[in-house]
Amino acid sequence: MMAGQYKVGVEDDTGADLGFVLSCLALGMITMEELHQWVHHVIDQAPAGDVPPHLVALLALQKPTSVLMPAENVMARVPHDPFITDERFDAMLGLQFFLRNDRTQAVDITQAEAEAALNRNPEVADRFFTLFPFLSEKAA
Repeated sequence: MMAGQYKVGVEDDTGADLGFVLSCLALGMITMEELHQWVHHVIDQAPAGDVPPHLVALLALQKPTSVLMPAENVMARVPHDPFITDERFDAMLGLQFFLRNDRTQAVDITQAEAEAALNRNPEVADRFFTLFPFLSEKAA
């Protein structure tokens, strides 16, 4: 399912962009407020009537745990992004360290290892800032 240029479905790879965004939320790369900003960004760019109800339903949620647990009234399943490999996941952690200056919990990787993974996988930062252009200023 598409919403304009974004893949925001919940079946197979149809939700690759949404899967990446929700992974960013789970890793602490973005806040709930920034998730809501992203949803508004997608809605603003989507043709009329091309926004799936589960995307709009995300705006009513206030806690990351509410977003990341499948629920029939929002999303029956959390979409997966095939872009996220083990190496890119580590790179996402490197970007999280850079953006937030803190370490996510329950992660068995050092900051130096995560930053090295990010250096080897610059496409992770490219993807992040393509999906979140409004966060570019915060990272500068």
